[in-house]
Amino acid sequence: MAENIIFYGPPGTGKTYLLQSIMSDYIDYEIDDAQLRAAFTMESKGWILITLILLQNHGKMQTADIQKKIDSLFLGVPVNAAAELDKHNIDPPPIAAVIRELPRVFFSPNPREWYVDLVKVQQARSNFFQKFLSAAGIRKRYDFVTFHQSYSYESFIEGIRPEYIAATKGIDYSPKDGVFKALCGKAERHPEKQYAIFIDEINRGNISEIFGELISLLEVDKRAGEAGALSAVLPYSKTEFSVPPNINVYGTMNTADRSIDQIDIALRRRFKFQPMLPDAGIIENELNLQGIDARDIGGIDLIRLFETLNARIEILLDSQHLLGHALFIGCKTVADIANVIRRSVVPLLEEYFFDDTQKIQLIFNDLDASGDLRPTAIYQHRDLRADDYFPYTGDYMIDDKKHYFVSEDITKASIEQIYE
Repeated sequence: MAENIIFYGPPGTGKTYLLQSIMSDYIDYEIDDAQLRAAFTMESKGWILITLILLQNHGKMQTADIQKKIDSLFLGVPVNAAAELDKHNIDPPPIAAVIRELPRVFFSPNPREWYVDLVKVQQARSNFFQKFLSAAGIRKRYDFVTFHQSYSYESFIEGIRPEYIAATKGIDYSPKDGVFKALCGKAERHPEKQYAIFIDEINRGNISEIFGELISLLEVDKRAGEAGALSAVLPYSKTEFSVPPNINVYGTMNTADRSIDQIDIALRRRFKFQPMLPDAGIIENELNLQGIDARDIGGIDLIRLFETLNARIEILLDSQHLLGHALFIGCKTVADIANVIRRSVVPLLEEYFFDDTQKIQLIFNDLDASGDLRPTAIYQHRDLRADDYFPYTGDYMIDDKKHYFVSEDITKASIEQIYE
């Protein structure tokens, strides 16, 4: 049965990353055995060969079937599928003595059945598709859009978009299919395959305007062929339209942009909402894959830092404006942590607390018990005294103000003060 799912959470919790991972389920790769042999000749790495074999077979295979395919290629050198899969397994090893190698791209949610994370493959080898799949036939069974305030029904379903026709030197005003209607047409022509529409920032669009009558047709039990199937006559083309059962709808929603409580109730009824919350464990696991201890990065306990920052934000604001784990996943040194704080964390906090910036100092623990600025403060200030700038103010009562700014030198001691 079709799925309608919205993944929601604060920024940096991996919502768009998850969409990219799901997209790989909606791509068909036409890879022949000659291409597999050519790839292994170019670079005799077992993980690359197994990745291509998995893609050739729609993304999942059992260990025995992978080994059988490798043996059938007659590569001239032995490649042990089980050993390669285990070496490059994303999951932590069962015992500490087991050593795994980078990149770690394979995972096995079911016994003996293996999948590959293409996002991690691309992170490991940015030229992977260009180098090994340039000759492959690639067919996408999905479309990706981002909603915004100007996104319309005409772009999503159908509308009149004037088009210049060179042959007649005239303007064509006939109705044109929007991205979702066009995808539905493909899904109808190929009922044996699954299709998907991915909508990033779904809550930033005007839902009732973009979806129109489609909001009723989206429900999984109202799809074509279902017991409660519904159809509607579209306003521009005057054709009858229904949503096929083999098309899934995935969306992301940033709770910092708009509260989930304010989402159109019609959308809430037709979608499953799956939370994606900040998770310190993901930081720890991702850094562990690179041989880095997240609890001791140059003496900094990154996990404690992350959890302390989010606890203070939740106390001072709410749980919808937390910091996502994705902000810190790339931190390998103290300098990396300082740069993330300066370039990512501070701008987010300034947006969250735009009308009360002193709270940012509370989050960074920049003030001592007397309320004075610590020497190691990250979010500093200097006093702007009206008397220093205006020798005469007439009838105006001008208050002193504080000018806030980020320290030029965020040191190890500055970061430690946050959680100690």
